[in-house]
Amino acid sequence: MPSLSHKRGTRAQIDAAASANALRTGEVYLITDEARLTVGTSTNAHEPAAKQSDAGGGGADPWVWTTLAADVANSTTTLAAVTGLSFTAAANTSYLVQLFGALQSAATTTGATLAVDIPSGSIVGRTTINSSATAMLTTEQIADNATTGITTGVRAANTNVPVEAWFRIDIGATGGTIQLQFRSEIAGSAVTMKAGLTTMGYRTI
Repeated sequence: MPSLSHKRGTRAQIDAAASANALRTGEVYLITDEARLTVGTSTNAHEPAAKQSDAGGGGADPWVWTTLAADVANSTTTLAAVTGLSFTAAANTSYLVQLFGALQSAATTTGATLAVDIPSGSIVGRTTINSSATAMLTTEQIADNATTGITTGVRAANTNVPVEAWFRIDIGATGGTIQLQFRSEIAGSAVTMKAGLTTMGYRTI
């Protein structure tokens, strides 16, 4: 059987080549860390192809899901990474990101919020947490690595509390890591994202 070879590299390497204007329009490349082909659309951009497991692949789930493997705690009001909940984004690509899970707070008066750190582009999103038996509080994200508004507490201390978030992300000319982050609303009072119960998913749009 005849063989056909393509230039190949990781997503990061191909994105780096795009940043250096080193791609060729119409040339096919293999993204080795995703087992996916991509086509150069200009010297500085490429368009990855969908796989059968992506959207439209015989009814397959277009989302990629990752479950938090270990608890992650933060007792500061500074956003910190939820280690293990991240993915590599392509330049000039749009994504939907969702999170469903549980967190715990050290006190009922300690709220929490989530945000996403992106390599470039724009973002809009919202996080909702059960603040009592009958109410929910919401914060929003309209800029990279930042949130607006605060949550004032949780339904119960040291108990799993549902948390849900969604983000629409439009990556600009620089691809890279999209990292989920979180913070406590009270300095010195810890909030913990719970392993096994917390899952983040993403898909291209």
